[in-house]
Amino acid sequence: MAAADPRLVAIRRWADVADTPHLVAEIDAIFFESSGTKSFADEAERTAFRERWLGRYLAREPQWAYLALARDGAVAGYLVGSDGESGADGAQFHDFAPFMADYPAHLHVNLAANFRNRGIGRDLIEAFAADAARAGARGMHVITGADARNVGFYERAGFRIVARTAAGGRELVLLGRALGAPEAS
Repeated sequence: MAAADPRLVAIRRWADVADTPHLVAEIDAIFFESSGTKSFADEAERTAFRERWLGRYLAREPQWAYLALARDGAVAGYLVGSDGESGADGAQFHDFAPFMADYPAHLHVNLAANFRNRGIGRDLIEAFAADAARAGARGMHVITGADARNVGFYERAGFRIVARTAAGGRELVLLGRALGAPEAS
């Protein structure tokens, strides 16, 4: 897929964007709309879910957060991640732990529905990949459901299925990509 039209969005590092507090509500809206989890037992569970998959990255690793900003300043999408120094998220799954040395960096990317299928997600991944490679990460990974619609997206972005495991009654896949040239899928 070709890169996104630069007139459509600008990819910016979270740390380089001024006045980020007003953007958090837009990021949250995209996060919850994109999530496969739509219902929560209570507000505490919803807050914990957001913290695990989004909030902790913005607060603790802002250098690994990126925004896709539309011309009008609206958030078109975001990527949060880690270079793996703070602990790889795949290590919590025993079957994935052996792969964390090769794919330590990890990410979560989501776009507003009206900005999908335009190359923006790939551009966010490429910005993260370039920075993670410069920081010395050998590879990056994502974990998702084996039947999730985003598996094809990640494969088109150079990731390949490295491992599978079962957790919570679902089959999960670890998709990995060496940093540098994208791997063939």
